[in-house]
Amino acid sequence: MHSKKENKPTLLLLMILGLTAVLFGGSLALAAGDSAGRPAALEPQAITEGMTCAACGMYPYRYPQWQSQVVFADGTVAAFDGCKCMFRFLLNMQKFAPERQPDQVGAVWVKDFKTGKWLDGKTAHYVIDSKEMGPMGKELIPFTTRASAEEFQKANGGTIESYTNISMETIKPLMGGMHMQMNMQHPPM
Repeated sequence: MHSKKENKPTLLLLMILGLTAVLFGGSLALAAGDSAGRPAALEPQAITEGMTCAACGMYPYRYPQWQSQVVFADGTVAAFDGCKCMFRFLLNMQKFAPERQPDQVGAVWVKDFKTGKWLDGKTAHYVIDSKEMGPMGKELIPFTTRASAEEFQKANGGTIESYTNISMETIKPLMGGMHMQMNMQHPPM
């Protein structure tokens, strides 16, 4: 028979092991995804030098401030040199990626224009048709907060829209002046 003194270290050891398992398990859960519960495969991916824009063929790597991306449920990425190209792709996926369906989109990522940090494109506030020009001329410029978008809008003009309100009608007026920085011809929509 064991005495009570022998059980105290065992109990303490079990408590320490249990706490360690909880803490370690929590860090594993965070490594496997983000705080919103997204799997790691749906997190923003590095846009590398050889990747081309899935809508226009330019190189998003050259324009880090303007990068956006769609991550599909299978973990593959479509990279873009700006939100205008990303929305063209999303709104006309059968043209740009006929093998894909809209329900295969796992996540949409854009870079906050003020901070340069990735944010969920579905929650961003977009300033549209401001005087700020992107790699392909007029752009949809994303911000994390409405206040940041309004501050930018006051200085640069444009209108503010949410992800769900952006359509081809929103994008069409932005199509002039494409490839301003590279003086290249743009493929037709």
